[in-house]
Amino acid sequence: MGDAVEALFISTASEDNTTCSVQDLRTGTDLMRYKGGGCAQHNGLAMIHLNYVFAANSAKPLLHVWPINKQEQMAGLRFVVPGKVNAMALTPDGNFLVAAIQETIYLWHLNSGRMLNTLSKHYQAVTCLRFTDNGEHFISGGKDGAVFVWDLTFSAAPLDTGGGKDSTEPLYSFNDHGLAVTDLYSGIGGIRSYLYTVSLDRCCKVYDLCGGVLLLSVVFPVALHSVIVNKMETKVYVGSSDGKVFAFHMEKAPRMKEYHLEEEEIQAFVGHTSGKAITCLALNLSATALVSGGEDNQVCVWDVGSRQLIKSLPQNGSVTNLRIRLLSPSIFLPEHKQPQLFADSLRRMISPRDENDGIELLIDEEYSKGRKTPELDLTQSYPGTDEEIIRKLIASMSTGNDEEEEDQEAESEAEEDQSEPEEAESGAEEEVESDADEIPDVDVSLEDLQSALADDDDRPSTSKENGIDVQKLLAENARLKEESNRMMEIMFRYISSNAVAQGEVSEKPKRKKARQNQ
Repeated sequence: MGDAVEALFISTASEDNTTCSVQDLRTGTDLMRYKGGGCAQHNGLAMIHLNYVFAANSAKPLLHVWPINKQEQMAGLRFVVPGKVNAMALTPDGNFLVAAIQETIYLWHLNSGRMLNTLSKHYQAVTCLRFTDNGEHFISGGKDGAVFVWDLTFSAAPLDTGGGKDSTEPLYSFNDHGLAVTDLYSGIGGIRSYLYTVSLDRCCKVYDLCGGVLLLSVVFPVALHSVIVNKMETKVYVGSSDGKVFAFHMEKAPRMKEYHLEEEEIQAFVGHTSGKAITCLALNLSATALVSGGEDNQVCVWDVGSRQLIKSLPQNGSVTNLRIRLLSPSIFLPEHKQPQLFADSLRRMISPRDENDGIELLIDEEYSKGRKTPELDLTQSYPGTDEEIIRKLIASMSTGNDEEEEDQEAESEAEEDQSEPEEAESGAEEEVESDADEIPDVDVSLEDLQSALADDDDRPSTSKENGIDVQKLLAENARLKEESNRMMEIMFRYISSNAVAQGEVSEKPKRKKARQNQ
Protein backbone atom coordinates (compact mmCIF):
# COMPACT_ATOMS: atom_id res chain seq x y z
CA MET A 1 0.00 0.00 0.00
CA GLY A 2 2.96 2.30 -0.48
CA ASP A 3 1.30 3.89 -3.51
CA ALA A 4 -2.13 4.23 -1.88
CA VAL A 5 -4.05 7.41 -2.63
CA GLU A 6 -7.29 8.95 -1.44
CA ALA A 7 -9.69 8.64 -4.37
CA LEU A 8 -12.68 10.95 -4.67
CA PHE A 9 -15.81 9.45 -6.31
CA ILE A 10 -18.02 12.18 -7.79
CA SER A 11 -21.46 11.80 -9.38
CA THR A 12 -23.27 14.71 -10.99
CA ALA A 13 -26.59 15.47 -12.63
CA SER A 14 -24.93 16.18 -15.98
CA GLU A 15 -26.39 15.06 -19.28
CA ASP A 16 -23.14 13.56 -20.60
CA ASN A 17 -22.40 9.86 -20.66
CA THR A 18 -20.39 9.85 -17.41
CA THR A 19 -22.31 8.70 -14.35
CA CYS A 20 -19.44 8.77 -11.86
CA SER A 21 -15.84 9.92 -12.08
CA VAL A 22 -12.88 9.12 -9.83
CA GLN A 23 -10.11 11.62 -9.14
CA ASP A 24 -7.02 11.71 -6.98
CA LEU A 25 -7.92 13.97 -4.08
CA ARG A 26 -4.40 15.36 -3.73
CA THR A 27 -3.47 15.95 -7.38
CA GLY A 28 -6.88 16.05 -9.11
CA THR A 29 -5.79 13.41 -11.67
CA ASP A 30 -8.57 11.40 -13.35
CA LEU A 31 -8.36 7.73 -12.35
CA MET A 32 -11.58 6.24 -13.82
CA ARG A 33 -14.92 7.19 -15.37
CA TYR A 34 -18.04 5.01 -15.18
CA LYS A 35 -20.31 5.51 -18.15
CA GLY A 36 -23.75 4.59 -19.43
CA GLY A 37 -25.77 4.89 -16.21
CA GLY A 38 -27.41 8.25 -16.76
CA CYS A 39 -27.60 10.71 -13.86
CA ALA A 40 -27.02 9.23 -10.41
CA GLN A 41 -29.69 10.00 -7.83
CA HIS A 42 -28.79 12.07 -4.77
CA ASN A 43 -27.89 9.64 -1.95
CA GLY A 44 -27.90 6.92 -4.61
CA LEU A 45 -24.20 5.95 -4.86
CA ALA A 46 -22.78 2.94 -2.98
CA MET A 47 -19.84 0.53 -3.17
CA ILE A 48 -19.17 -3.11 -2.31
CA HIS A 49 -15.72 -3.02 -0.74
CA LEU A 50 -13.34 -2.02 -3.54
CA ASN A 51 -14.90 -4.35 -6.10
CA TYR A 52 -18.10 -2.79 -7.47
CA VAL A 53 -19.80 0.59 -7.79
CA PHE A 54 -23.62 0.86 -7.55
CA ALA A 55 -25.62 3.85 -8.76
CA ALA A 56 -29.36 4.50 -8.84
CA ASN A 57 -30.71 6.12 -11.99
CA SER A 58 -32.48 9.39 -11.23
CA ALA A 59 -34.95 9.03 -14.13
CA LYS A 60 -35.53 5.28 -14.55
CA PRO A 61 -36.28 2.33 -12.24
CA LEU A 62 -32.79 0.93 -12.70
CA LEU A 63 -29.70 0.22 -10.59
CA HIS A 64 -26.42 0.25 -12.50
CA VAL A 65 -23.37 -1.81 -11.50
CA TRP A 66 -19.77 -1.39 -12.65
CA PRO A 67 -16.67 -3.40 -11.75
CA ILE A 68 -14.33 -0.91 -10.19
CA ASN A 69 -11.80 -1.35 -13.03
CA LYS A 70 -14.23 -1.18 -15.99
CA GLN A 71 -15.84 1.85 -17.62
CA GLU A 72 -18.76 -0.18 -18.97
CA GLN A 73 -21.47 -1.80 -16.92
CA MET A 74 -21.50 -5.52 -16.27
CA ALA A 75 -22.69 -7.48 -19.27
CA GLY A 76 -25.85 -9.54 -18.77
CA LEU A 77 -26.71 -7.89 -15.47
CA ARG A 78 -29.74 -5.64 -15.17
CA PHE A 79 -31.23 -4.59 -11.86
CA VAL A 80 -34.81 -3.53 -12.53
CA VAL A 81 -36.65 -2.27 -9.44
CA PRO A 82 -40.37 -1.52 -8.88
CA GLY A 83 -39.88 2.24 -9.28
CA LYS A 84 -37.45 5.15 -9.41
CA VAL A 85 -35.11 5.00 -6.43
CA ASN A 86 -34.96 8.04 -4.16
CA ALA A 87 -32.09 6.76 -1.96
CA MET A 88 -30.25 3.51 -1.35
CA ALA A 89 -27.63 1.99 0.93
CA LEU A 90 -25.59 -1.22 1.19
CA THR A 91 -24.43 -3.07 4.28
CA PRO A 92 -20.66 -2.86 4.86
CA ASP A 93 -20.28 -6.52 3.87
CA GLY A 94 -22.34 -6.02 0.69
CA ASN A 95 -24.94 -8.71 1.49
CA PHE A 96 -28.06 -6.55 1.83
CA LEU A 97 -29.45 -3.65 -0.17
CA VAL A 98 -32.10 -1.18 0.97
CA ALA A 99 -33.67 1.16 -1.57
CA ALA A 100 -36.38 3.78 -1.09
CA ILE A 101 -39.06 4.11 -3.78
CA GLN A 102 -41.34 6.99 -2.84
CA GLU A 103 -42.39 6.37 0.79
CA THR A 104 -41.66 2.59 0.75
CA ILE A 105 -38.36 0.95 1.67
CA TYR A 106 -37.46 -2.28 -0.16
CA LEU A 107 -35.01 -4.78 1.28
CA TRP A 108 -33.10 -7.29 -0.90
CA HIS A 109 -30.64 -10.06 -0.21
CA LEU A 110 -28.01 -9.45 -2.87
CA ASN A 111 -26.46 -12.93 -2.89
CA SER A 112 -29.72 -14.55 -3.96
CA GLY A 113 -31.56 -11.54 -5.40
CA ARG A 114 -34.59 -12.31 -3.21
CA MET A 115 -36.78 -9.47 -1.96
CA LEU A 116 -37.08 -9.93 1.79
CA ASN A 117 -39.55 -7.27 2.85
CA THR A 118 -41.09 -3.87 2.25
CA LEU A 119 -41.38 -1.23 4.97
CA SER A 120 -44.02 1.50 4.76
CA LYS A 121 -43.95 3.76 7.80
CA HIS A 122 -43.17 7.09 6.12
CA TYR A 123 -46.16 8.92 4.67
CA GLN A 124 -44.01 11.00 2.28
CA ALA A 125 -41.04 10.16 0.07
CA VAL A 126 -37.88 8.85 1.74
CA THR A 127 -34.90 11.15 1.09
CA CYS A 128 -31.92 9.39 2.71
CA LEU A 129 -30.84 5.95 3.94
CA ARG A 130 -27.78 5.01 5.97
CA PHE A 131 -26.47 1.84 7.63
CA THR A 132 -24.67 1.86 10.95
CA ASP A 133 -20.99 1.02 10.81
CA ASN A 134 -21.58 -2.63 11.79
CA GLY A 135 -24.53 -3.11 9.40
CA GLU A 136 -26.97 -4.32 12.07
CA HIS A 137 -29.32 -1.32 11.78
CA PHE A 138 -30.24 1.25 9.15
CA ILE A 139 -31.77 4.71 9.40
CA SER A 140 -34.26 6.37 7.08
CA GLY A 141 -35.30 10.02 6.81
CA GLY A 142 -38.11 11.42 4.73
CA LYS A 143 -39.89 14.53 3.54
CA ASP A 144 -42.38 14.06 6.36
CA GLY A 145 -39.65 15.03 8.85
CA ALA A 146 -39.61 11.57 10.42
CA VAL A 147 -36.43 9.61 11.18
CA PHE A 148 -36.77 5.86 11.75
CA VAL A 149 -34.15 3.42 13.04
CA TRP A 150 -34.68 -0.14 11.79
CA ASP A 151 -33.32 -3.47 12.99
CA LEU A 152 -32.03 -5.32 9.93
CA THR A 153 -32.66 -8.78 11.44
CA PHE A 154 -36.36 -8.23 12.12
CA SER A 155 -36.82 -6.30 8.90
CA ALA A 156 -35.35 -9.12 6.83
CA ALA A 157 -37.13 -11.96 8.70
CA PRO A 158 -40.35 -10.63 10.27
CA LEU A 159 -41.81 -12.67 13.14
CA ASP A 160 -45.38 -13.25 14.27
CA THR A 161 -45.20 -11.83 17.77
CA GLY A 162 -48.93 -12.18 18.45
CA GLY A 163 -51.29 -9.56 19.78
CA GLY A 164 -51.42 -7.81 16.43
CA LYS A 165 -47.97 -6.25 16.91
CA ASP A 166 -45.79 -6.18 13.84
CA SER A 167 -42.15 -7.18 14.39
CA THR A 168 -41.10 -4.87 11.53
CA GLU A 169 -41.95 -1.77 13.55
CA PRO A 170 -38.96 0.59 13.70
CA LEU A 171 -36.74 0.39 16.74
CA TYR A 172 -36.94 4.17 17.21
CA SER A 173 -39.22 6.80 15.70
CA PHE A 174 -38.05 10.42 15.84
CA ASN A 175 -40.49 13.12 14.76
CA ASP A 176 -38.64 16.22 15.96
CA HIS A 177 -38.08 17.84 12.54
CA GLY A 178 -40.78 20.10 11.18
CA LEU A 179 -39.71 19.90 7.52
CA ALA A 180 -38.05 17.40 5.21
CA VAL A 181 -34.96 15.56 6.43
CA THR A 182 -32.20 16.14 3.86
CA ASP A 183 -29.24 14.14 5.21
CA LEU A 184 -28.07 12.08 8.18
CA TYR A 185 -24.86 10.63 9.57
CA SER A 186 -24.27 7.70 11.96
CA GLY A 187 -21.11 7.63 14.06
CA ILE A 188 -18.94 4.74 15.20
CA GLY A 189 -20.38 2.12 17.56
CA GLY A 190 -23.41 0.60 15.87
CA ILE A 191 -26.55 1.03 17.95
CA ARG A 192 -24.45 2.73 20.67
CA SER A 193 -23.43 5.57 18.38
CA TYR A 194 -24.70 9.11 17.90
CA LEU A 195 -27.01 10.02 15.03
CA TYR A 196 -26.82 13.43 13.33
CA THR A 197 -29.68 14.66 11.15
CA VAL A 198 -30.22 17.90 9.22
CA SER A 199 -33.41 19.31 7.78
CA LEU A 200 -34.90 22.21 5.87
CA ASP A 201 -36.20 23.48 9.23
CA ARG A 202 -32.64 24.82 9.88
CA CYS A 203 -31.97 22.30 12.66
CA CYS A 204 -29.15 19.83 13.16
CA LYS A 205 -30.23 17.29 15.77
CA VAL A 206 -28.05 14.84 17.70
CA TYR A 207 -29.59 11.58 18.98
CA ASP A 208 -28.23 8.87 21.25
CA LEU A 209 -29.13 5.57 19.55
CA CYS A 210 -28.38 3.54 22.68
CA GLY A 211 -31.29 5.10 24.54
CA GLY A 212 -33.22 6.57 21.63
CA VAL A 213 -33.25 10.10 23.05
CA LEU A 214 -32.64 13.55 21.60
CA LEU A 215 -29.49 15.07 23.09
CA LEU A 216 -29.12 18.39 21.30
CA SER A 217 -30.80 20.52 18.63
CA VAL A 218 -28.63 23.20 17.01
CA VAL A 219 -30.57 25.84 15.06
CA PHE A 220 -28.77 27.59 12.17
CA PRO A 221 -29.81 30.78 10.34
CA VAL A 222 -30.61 28.98 7.04
CA ALA A 223 -31.91 25.64 5.79
CA LEU A 224 -29.49 22.67 5.85
CA HIS A 225 -28.90 20.11 3.09
CA SER A 226 -25.93 17.92 4.14
CA VAL A 227 -23.94 16.85 7.19
CA ILE A 228 -20.62 15.12 7.92
CA VAL A 229 -18.80 14.48 11.23
CA ASN A 230 -15.17 13.64 11.89
CA LYS A 231 -14.23 10.26 13.33
CA MET A 232 -13.69 11.65 16.83
CA GLU A 233 -17.12 13.30 16.59
CA THR A 234 -15.75 16.57 17.89
CA LYS A 235 -16.70 18.69 14.86
CA VAL A 236 -19.91 18.72 12.85
CA TYR A 237 -19.98 20.23 9.35
CA VAL A 238 -23.28 21.13 7.71
CA GLY A 239 -23.96 22.38 4.20
CA SER A 240 -26.49 25.20 3.93
CA SER A 241 -28.82 26.44 1.23
CA ASP A 242 -26.90 29.70 0.71
CA GLY A 243 -23.63 28.10 -0.45
CA LYS A 244 -21.79 28.04 2.90
CA VAL A 245 -20.48 25.19 5.00
CA PHE A 246 -20.90 25.74 8.75
CA ALA A 247 -18.82 24.08 11.49
CA PHE A 248 -20.03 23.32 15.00
CA HIS A 249 -17.77 22.09 17.83
CA MET A 250 -19.29 19.31 19.92
CA GLU A 251 -16.78 19.69 22.77
CA LYS A 252 -18.16 23.20 23.29
CA ALA A 253 -21.79 22.16 23.16
CA PRO A 254 -23.98 24.11 25.60
CA ARG A 255 -25.83 22.43 28.45
CA MET A 256 -29.24 22.88 26.90
CA LYS A 257 -31.42 20.84 24.57
CA GLU A 258 -31.90 23.56 21.94
CA TYR A 259 -29.24 26.07 21.02
CA HIS A 260 -29.47 28.89 18.48
CA LEU A 261 -26.22 29.80 16.73
CA GLU A 262 -25.65 33.48 16.09
CA GLU A 263 -24.11 34.58 12.81
CA GLU A 264 -21.07 36.15 14.47
CA GLU A 265 -20.08 32.88 16.19
CA ILE A 266 -20.54 30.61 13.18
CA GLN A 267 -17.36 29.32 11.52
CA ALA A 268 -18.17 29.19 7.81
CA PHE A 269 -16.36 27.90 4.72
CA VAL A 270 -17.09 30.50 2.01
CA GLY A 271 -16.25 29.78 -1.63
CA HIS A 272 -19.30 28.32 -3.37
CA THR A 273 -21.73 30.45 -5.31
CA SER A 274 -24.05 32.32 -2.99
CA GLY A 275 -27.61 31.06 -3.03
CA LYS A 276 -26.69 27.57 -4.28
CA ALA A 277 -27.20 24.71 -1.84
CA ILE A 278 -24.34 22.49 -0.64
CA THR A 279 -25.77 19.06 -1.48
CA CYS A 280 -23.02 16.73 -0.18
CA LEU A 281 -19.95 16.69 2.06
CA ALA A 282 -17.01 14.36 2.66
CA LEU A 283 -13.92 14.24 4.87
CA ASN A 284 -10.58 12.62 4.11
CA LEU A 285 -9.25 9.90 6.39
CA SER A 286 -7.17 12.26 8.55
CA ALA A 287 -10.05 14.77 8.78
CA THR A 288 -7.69 17.55 7.64
CA ALA A 289 -9.44 18.19 4.32
CA LEU A 290 -13.14 18.84 3.77
CA VAL A 291 -14.73 18.26 0.35
CA SER A 292 -18.00 19.94 -0.55
CA GLY A 293 -20.18 19.72 -3.66
CA GLY A 294 -23.08 21.93 -4.55
CA GLU A 295 -25.63 23.00 -7.07
CA ASP A 296 -23.14 25.50 -8.53
CA ASN A 297 -21.36 22.65 -10.40
CA GLN A 298 -18.30 22.94 -8.17
CA VAL A 299 -16.38 20.54 -5.92
CA CYS A 300 -14.29 22.45 -3.39
CA VAL A 301 -11.49 21.09 -1.23
CA TRP A 302 -10.92 22.98 2.03
CA ASP A 303 -8.26 22.99 4.72
CA VAL A 304 -10.13 22.26 7.95
CA GLY A 305 -7.78 24.11 10.29
CA SER A 306 -7.65 27.42 8.43
CA ARG A 307 -10.96 27.11 6.49
CA GLN A 308 -9.07 28.13 3.34
CA LEU A 309 -10.01 26.90 -0.12
CA ILE A 310 -7.27 24.60 -1.42
CA LYS A 311 -8.66 23.99 -4.91
CA SER A 312 -11.87 23.91 -6.90
CA LEU A 313 -12.83 21.13 -9.30
CA PRO A 314 -15.42 22.27 -11.89
CA GLN A 315 -18.09 19.73 -12.92
CA ASN A 316 -20.60 19.45 -15.77
CA GLY A 317 -23.63 19.45 -13.46
CA SER A 318 -24.76 19.82 -9.91
CA VAL A 319 -22.97 17.41 -7.57
CA THR A 320 -25.19 14.64 -6.18
CA ASN A 321 -22.75 12.30 -4.37
CA LEU A 322 -19.26 12.39 -2.91
CA ARG A 323 -17.30 9.41 -1.56
CA ILE A 324 -13.66 9.16 -0.46
CA ARG A 325 -11.85 5.79 -0.45
CA LEU A 326 -8.26 4.85 0.28
CA LEU A 327 -7.03 2.61 -2.54
CA SER A 328 -4.17 1.79 -4.85
CA PRO A 329 -4.40 3.06 -8.45
CA SER A 330 -3.48 -0.45 -9.59
CA ILE A 331 -7.03 -1.68 -8.87
CA PHE A 332 -8.20 0.26 -11.92
CA LEU A 333 -6.04 -1.88 -14.24
CA PRO A 334 -8.30 -3.91 -16.58
CA GLU A 335 -6.50 -7.24 -16.05
CA HIS A 336 -7.83 -7.59 -12.51
CA LYS A 337 -11.00 -9.69 -12.34
CA GLN A 338 -13.49 -8.90 -9.60
CA PRO A 339 -15.43 -11.75 -7.95
CA GLN A 340 -19.21 -11.45 -8.41
CA LEU A 341 -20.75 -11.52 -4.94
CA PHE A 342 -24.40 -11.01 -5.90
CA ALA A 343 -27.17 -12.38 -8.09
CA ASP A 344 -27.73 -11.33 -11.70
CA SER A 345 -31.16 -9.83 -11.03
CA LEU A 346 -33.38 -8.56 -8.21
CA ARG A 347 -36.84 -10.00 -7.73
CA ARG A 348 -39.69 -7.53 -7.77
CA MET A 349 -42.00 -9.48 -5.45
CA ILE A 350 -41.58 -10.88 -1.96
CA SER A 351 -40.99 -14.60 -2.34
CA PRO A 352 -40.71 -17.42 0.22
CA ARG A 353 -37.43 -19.07 0.98
CA ASP A 354 -36.10 -21.52 -1.60
CA GLU A 355 -34.66 -24.87 -0.69
CA ASN A 356 -31.35 -23.55 -2.00
CA ASP A 357 -31.37 -20.59 0.42
CA GLY A 358 -29.46 -22.54 3.05
CA ILE A 359 -26.09 -23.89 4.02
CA GLU A 360 -25.23 -27.53 3.33
CA LEU A 361 -23.39 -29.41 6.07
CA LEU A 362 -21.39 -32.55 5.33
CA ILE A 363 -21.49 -35.03 8.26
CA ASP A 364 -18.88 -37.78 8.10
CA GLU A 365 -18.99 -41.24 9.70
CA GLU A 366 -17.51 -39.97 12.95
CA TYR A 367 -20.67 -37.98 13.72
CA SER A 368 -23.25 -40.09 11.89
CA LYS A 369 -24.26 -41.94 15.12
CA GLY A 370 -24.70 -38.79 17.17
CA ARG A 371 -22.61 -37.36 19.97
CA LYS A 372 -20.21 -39.76 21.68
CA THR A 373 -19.67 -40.09 25.40
CA PRO A 374 -16.45 -38.29 26.33
CA GLU A 375 -13.63 -40.59 27.42
CA LEU A 376 -11.54 -40.07 30.53
CA ASP A 377 -8.38 -38.07 29.96
CA LEU A 378 -5.75 -39.75 32.15
CA THR A 379 -3.45 -36.72 31.85
CA GLN A 380 -5.85 -34.62 33.95
CA SER A 381 -6.81 -34.87 37.60
CA TYR A 382 -10.32 -35.85 38.66
CA PRO A 383 -12.08 -35.33 42.01
CA GLY A 384 -12.36 -38.20 44.47
CA THR A 385 -10.15 -40.45 46.56
CA ASP A 386 -7.49 -42.75 45.12
CA GLU A 387 -9.72 -45.80 45.59
CA GLU A 388 -12.61 -44.16 43.71
CA ILE A 389 -10.34 -43.14 40.85
CA ILE A 390 -8.90 -46.68 40.62
CA ARG A 391 -12.36 -48.22 40.59
CA LYS A 392 -13.43 -45.85 37.78
CA LEU A 393 -10.38 -46.78 35.75
CA ILE A 394 -11.01 -50.50 36.24
CA ALA A 395 -14.68 -50.06 35.32
CA SER A 396 -13.78 -48.12 32.19
CA MET A 397 -11.32 -50.85 31.14
CA SER A 398 -13.87 -53.60 31.72
CA THR A 399 -16.79 -51.83 30.04
CA GLY A 400 -15.02 -50.13 27.14
CA ASN A 401 -16.54 -49.89 23.69
CA ASP A 402 -20.12 -50.24 24.98
CA GLU A 403 -21.60 -48.67 21.89
CA GLU A 404 -19.76 -51.04 19.55
CA GLU A 405 -20.86 -54.06 21.62
CA GLU A 406 -24.50 -52.93 21.51
CA ASP A 407 -24.33 -52.55 17.72
CA GLN A 408 -22.74 -56.00 17.41
CA GLU A 409 -25.42 -57.45 19.70
CA ALA A 410 -28.23 -55.96 17.59
CA GLU A 411 -26.65 -57.29 14.40
CA SER A 412 -26.11 -60.75 15.88
CA GLU A 413 -29.76 -60.94 17.06
CA ALA A 414 -30.99 -60.00 13.59
CA GLU A 415 -28.78 -62.64 12.02
CA GLU A 416 -29.93 -65.31 14.50
CA ASP A 417 -33.60 -64.65 13.66
CA GLN A 418 -32.92 -65.29 9.96
CA SER A 419 -30.49 -68.19 10.33
CA GLU A 420 -31.24 -71.92 10.29
CA PRO A 421 -30.96 -74.24 13.32
CA GLU A 422 -27.58 -75.52 12.14
CA GLU A 423 -26.19 -71.99 11.98
CA ALA A 424 -27.60 -71.22 15.45
CA GLU A 425 -25.86 -74.29 16.89
CA SER A 426 -22.53 -73.37 15.35
CA GLY A 427 -22.99 -69.80 16.62
CA ALA A 428 -23.59 -71.08 20.14
CA GLU A 429 -20.39 -73.10 20.04
CA GLU A 430 -18.44 -70.05 18.97
CA GLU A 431 -19.95 -68.05 21.86
CA VAL A 432 -18.81 -70.68 24.37
CA GLU A 433 -15.25 -70.38 23.04
CA SER A 434 -15.26 -66.56 22.92
CA ASP A 435 -13.21 -64.23 25.14
CA ALA A 436 -14.39 -62.57 28.34
CA ASP A 437 -15.08 -59.34 26.44
CA GLU A 438 -18.01 -60.99 24.66
CA ILE A 439 -19.60 -62.32 27.88
CA PRO A 440 -22.29 -59.56 28.16
CA ASP A 441 -23.75 -60.53 24.77
CA VAL A 442 -24.04 -64.19 25.78
CA ASP A 443 -25.48 -63.34 29.18
CA VAL A 444 -28.28 -61.22 27.73
CA SER A 445 -29.32 -63.79 25.17
CA LEU A 446 -29.38 -66.62 27.75
CA GLU A 447 -31.58 -64.65 30.18
CA ASP A 448 -34.08 -63.94 27.44
CA LEU A 449 -34.09 -67.59 26.46
CA GLN A 450 -34.48 -68.75 30.06
CA SER A 451 -37.41 -66.39 30.75
CA ALA A 452 -39.11 -67.53 27.57
CA LEU A 453 -38.78 -71.17 28.65
CA ALA A 454 -40.12 -70.44 32.17
CA ASP A 455 -43.19 -68.55 30.96
CA ASP A 456 -44.28 -71.21 28.51
CA ASP A 457 -46.32 -73.74 30.56
CA ASP A 458 -47.47 -75.82 27.61
CA ARG A 459 -43.96 -76.58 26.44
CA PRO A 460 -42.19 -79.47 28.27
CA SER A 461 -39.21 -78.52 30.37
CA THR A 462 -36.01 -79.78 28.79
CA SER A 463 -32.38 -78.87 28.98
CA LYS A 464 -32.12 -78.23 25.24
CA GLU A 465 -33.87 -75.70 23.03
CA ASN A 466 -33.34 -75.85 19.25
CA GLY A 467 -30.22 -77.89 19.76
CA ILE A 468 -28.65 -75.52 22.36
CA ASP A 469 -27.57 -77.03 25.71
CA VAL A 470 -28.88 -74.38 28.10
CA GLN A 471 -27.51 -75.89 31.30
CA LYS A 472 -24.05 -76.17 29.81
CA LEU A 473 -24.07 -72.53 28.72
CA LEU A 474 -25.30 -71.36 32.14
CA ALA A 475 -22.56 -73.27 33.91
CA GLU A 476 -19.90 -71.90 31.56
CA ASN A 477 -21.24 -68.38 32.01
CA ALA A 478 -21.12 -68.66 35.82
CA ARG A 479 -17.57 -69.99 35.72
CA LEU A 480 -16.38 -67.13 33.52
CA LYS A 481 -18.05 -64.56 35.76
CA GLU A 482 -16.31 -65.95 38.85
CA GLU A 483 -12.99 -65.92 37.03
CA SER A 484 -13.51 -62.32 35.93
CA ASN A 485 -14.41 -61.19 39.46
CA ARG A 486 -11.35 -62.94 40.88
CA MET A 487 -9.07 -61.21 38.35
CA MET A 488 -10.61 -57.83 39.17
CA GLU A 489 -10.01 -58.29 42.89
CA ILE A 490 -6.40 -59.30 42.25
CA MET A 491 -5.84 -56.24 40.06
CA PHE A 492 -7.46 -53.91 42.59
CA ARG A 493 -5.34 -55.28 45.52
CA TYR A 494 -2.19 -55.01 43.39
CA ILE A 495 -2.80 -51.38 42.40
CA SER A 496 -3.84 -50.39 45.93
CA SER A 497 -0.79 -52.01 47.51
CA ASN A 498 1.52 -50.22 45.04
CA ALA A 499 -0.08 -46.85 45.83
CA VAL A 500 0.33 -47.38 49.60
CA ALA A 501 3.94 -48.52 49.16
CA GLN A 502 4.85 -45.48 47.10
CA GLY A 503 3.27 -43.22 49.71
CA GLU A 504 5.33 -44.79 52.52
CA VAL A 505 8.53 -44.47 50.51
CA SER A 506 7.89 -40.81 49.76
CA GLU A 507 7.21 -40.03 53.44
CA LYS A 508 10.40 -41.61 54.88
CA PRO A 509 12.92 -39.01 53.58
CA LYS A 510 10.69 -36.20 54.87
CA ARG A 511 10.68 -37.69 58.41
CA LYS A 512 14.46 -38.06 58.41
CA LYS A 513 14.97 -34.46 57.34
CA ALA A 514 12.59 -33.27 60.04
CA ARG A 515 14.58 -35.11 62.75
CA GLN A 516 17.89 -33.70 61.43
CA ASN A 517 16.53 -30.15 61.60
CA GLN A 518 15.46 -30.66 65.20
